[in-house]
Amino acid sequence: MDDLKKLVAAGVPELKTKLGAASWEFVRVNPGRFRMGSPPTETGREDGEVPLMNAEISRPFYLGRYQTTQLQWRSIIGSNPSEVRGDDLAVNQIRYSAALEFCRKLSVAFGVTVTLPTEAQWEYACRAGTQTRFYSGTSDSDLDRVAWYRDNSGSKVHAVGQKQPNPWGLYDMLGNLYEPCIDYITSFTKLQERDPVGGRSTTKGAMRGGFYMDPPERCRAASRLRTTDRFGGMGVRLAIVP
Repeated sequence: MDDLKKLVAAGVPELKTKLGAASWEFVRVNPGRFRMGSPPTETGREDGEVPLMNAEISRPFYLGRYQTTQLQWRSIIGSNPSEVRGDDLAVNQIRYSAALEFCRKLSVAFGVTVTLPTEAQWEYACRAGTQTRFYSGTSDSDLDRVAWYRDNSGSKVHAVGQKQPNPWGLYDMLGNLYEPCIDYITSFTKLQERDPVGGRSTTKGAMRGGFYMDPPERCRAASRLRTTDRFGGMGVRLAIVP
């Protein structure tokens, strides 16, 4: 995977590679500033969300264009924890520690640092320059165009990439499955503006984006929960850090 390492170092806009039977795509996310969190007037806002603040992502990173599929997971881990099986379906029933192990194995295989995004990186990439409730707008019909959630999912996980992407070409950033982050922000008063990051653990982190059984308010760009191994609605989206 020397070519992949060179492409990451060169900062190409997209990465496409193949490992075994699975193909992988990543989108380069350029540095920038954004408003993290939600205003008090946002419909569905919950306690525990970051008070609206200025944040800066100072370094580029790559983020998976899609949620990890069951084929991708199986090609690295050798098994598939998902209840409903299908190569193109987003892998689910993932435990946080297993997501970290998946990243570790991919880092070795790819020869680059594969990890989970921070909460700030995730929200920055999810919003993709927008500041609305969903990156597609503010109404439930806006969410319907881009996400699988309670009102349109048929109570099941879906294949990746079936809805409209966000402005930066990332699919399913809202809905379908929660996505874990490498950190969890517990204190906002001391949060730094540049590359804000919360505490880290080998067993718990934030999970973002919502779930196919969730109402619209849980599928907002600012909505956040903490992972638990008792919850089966988590998938995984990978980040590559140059």
